[in-house]
Amino acid sequence: MLRALAVIGCCAVWLTACSPTFDWRPVAFGQGGAAGVLPDAPQSQTRPVSFEGRTLALTMHSARAGGVLFALGAANLPPEWAGDAQARLRLARWAMEALYRNAGAEPPGPDIDPQQRFSFLGQGPQGPVRVEAQIRVTADEWLEAVVIAGPDDQARAPVGDFWLSLRWPGGAGTGVPGGLPR
Repeated sequence: MLRALAVIGCCAVWLTACSPTFDWRPVAFGQGGAAGVLPDAPQSQTRPVSFEGRTLALTMHSARAGGVLFALGAANLPPEWAGDAQARLRLARWAMEALYRNAGAEPPGPDIDPQQRFSFLGQGPQGPVRVEAQIRVTADEWLEAVVIAGPDDQARAPVGDFWLSLRWPGGAGTGVPGGLPR
């Protein structure tokens, strides 16, 4: 009996050591009230992105937990795009297609709404990845939330907590209201 308890205890310690820590931290991104959580202290990086002759400064806040990358991003839009719903839709579609292309996957057809949450299988540097993302383009911002992981890593990670925490401008969330993970 004592030996069985020792083996169970060793297994529990071993499993805990192999499991990534998710120290969820609230992160505001963009200017319009978008917020979510990341599983560790976020790293932030801003890079220029060219779209239709414009350069947008996309700032991504990201954190890793185990083999899973979580990211929240935002870029301000030119003021004249506030009244151009078609330009904003083209940007949302272009951003969605860029995620597919970057993961070596074929983008979906034009009938897919790029602002609904989507997922697909692609290829990363270490092998197959599952990409799950949502893009929102408002009158003045391009916003995106992305999770990238190996299929096994994503299945073990509390990815649902990330999506439940997400709040878009105007208070709209992806999950249930007040769904911040504990």
